[in-house]
Amino acid sequence: MRILGVFDKFKDSFSAHEACLVAKQAVEIDSPEHEIVCCPLTDGGEGFVEILTAKYNGLLSKVKARDSLGKTKAVFVGEVSIDQLPESVKSLAQLPDNGRLLILEMASVCGLSDLDPTQRNPWHTSTLGVGDLLQAAKEMSADCILLGIGGSSTNDAGIGALSSLGVLLKDRNGQNCQFPSPSAWNDIVSLEKEIVSLPPIRIACDVDNVLLGKEGATYQFGPQKGLPVEGVDDLELSMRQMVNRLSDIFPAVEVKSSMPGSGAAGGIGFGLSLVADVCMVSGFELVSHWLMLEQEISKSDLVLTGEGRFDQSSFHGKGPHQVLKLADRFNKSAVLFCGAMEPTSASRFNSDFPRFKWIEISQSNLTFEENIRVGSQSLKQSVSKVLESKNWVYGLECPTSREERFKRIRRLKKFLRPLPRRSNVHRYPVLKWFSETAYRRSYLWSFKGNAVRSALFWGIWISMLPIVGIQMIVVFFVSLLVRANLPLIVALQWISNPLTMGPIYFADYKIGMILLDLMGINYPRNKLLNPDYDWAHFTYKELLRLIDTFPPMFLGGSVLGIFLGVTTVFLYKIFSRFYIREVS
Repeated sequence: MRILGVFDKFKDSFSAHEACLVAKQAVEIDSPEHEIVCCPLTDGGEGFVEILTAKYNGLLSKVKARDSLGKTKAVFVGEVSIDQLPESVKSLAQLPDNGRLLILEMASVCGLSDLDPTQRNPWHTSTLGVGDLLQAAKEMSADCILLGIGGSSTNDAGIGALSSLGVLLKDRNGQNCQFPSPSAWNDIVSLEKEIVSLPPIRIACDVDNVLLGKEGATYQFGPQKGLPVEGVDDLELSMRQMVNRLSDIFPAVEVKSSMPGSGAAGGIGFGLSLVADVCMVSGFELVSHWLMLEQEISKSDLVLTGEGRFDQSSFHGKGPHQVLKLADRFNKSAVLFCGAMEPTSASRFNSDFPRFKWIEISQSNLTFEENIRVGSQSLKQSVSKVLESKNWVYGLECPTSREERFKRIRRLKKFLRPLPRRSNVHRYPVLKWFSETAYRRSYLWSFKGNAVRSALFWGIWISMLPIVGIQMIVVFFVSLLVRANLPLIVALQWISNPLTMGPIYFADYKIGMILLDLMGINYPRNKLLNPDYDWAHFTYKELLRLIDTFPPMFLGGSVLGIFLGVTTVFLYKIFSRFYIREVS
């Protein structure tokens, strides 16, 4: 069975990448017969740079920027070639056809999770660091910038970023304000514009709130960022006053503040739209195309997803909810894991996804802080329980087919019982040194998909090579490199046994000599392999000259091995599909 782990972050506990690793460990330890593919999600917050950059083997660079409290720190920015991206991504984000795309993450400098709960208050935080990142991207010769703005701790309409980019905020003494958080705005008496030119900016965001008003940034998101309830009206008023003052140097302020998404991340999109070519892009849609989620889900049997808290806001474009919709569309089984589930959200979940299960991983006997601390362990245990509950995993499979498959698995295990396995390899004195590696690398024992195909191709190829005596050592290291099934790749080396070795190596030699002739290489032929050789003149010197046959034998063996390996993998795929249709 192919399992897809598509997790978002569990805020304040562990990241999306860590959640995927935990699920992967649970599957590999408890159900090594299953294949699991991991695909960390990001909504533009923590992990945005690393997840998107890693997908296309981009480059990560460290730059210095100020955090939301004004302290300098080193953060990562990602770089990918636009040429590598799918056309759907380029079209959605309105990217140029080629060039360098720099990926930035607002949460790396203004992340709410980076602040202690006592420090969380948008009156005292600033987006200075976002401006620092944009300056760094410009200096790195970016052709376009992709900015993720999830998980922010600020609510300053992007004033801090504008300050970094050249807007001068002067106080009564004519000095430029060094830390323009909202609490310092009353001291600002004049604004001057000296903006640097920036590459086009694409902002990944799933929030369509405007900047001001009851549906705006302050009222909707301020309290989530530590803004005291009694301070909401005051900060909203201060924001309105600052927006009015910005209209003195930016004539399009009123229009920009009313655009959908201008209130996202405390208004950073609004602020940047005043000085750059800014386009808001659906965060999940972008990430979905970037990570090719639809293709991954369509190829899987079970989808595992989750986030820290699943509430009513989760139904408005958040990653796990969108993953569940895709799984439902492709008629796949799915399980949602969350730290907590609101009762009203649970009712809606059960109504929208009656086939799917949801699990709260938090433990009722622990406090909130204790659950945060042991969150990854709780997720691991929950995933293991799901895999043990076969009626959840195989919910769409008829009982008769399931029982037949279990019988086949039991027969296979009985047949393989005398052989070294992942769980008992430590009992064999000769193999004890290998036990730790064998346990950590579950793919060495997997009879699923890629592991079997790799073993068939590489095992048959190597069995055709004239390397008798070292074949087992070679395939051992090859299995580690190409993630192949170890018992199968080792067993295939018995194709070239004492009975078949002569015909195989002679065929290798003949094929190799033919290929050398075709390439115009006049390679000397060995007299012993000539049918007209007079054995009455045989000497040991002639026997030693058999070493000269190695190059053509190796060439011929490689060609023969690749041909047979590709043919075998092709037949394996055909018979596998036929078998699956017969079973279903």
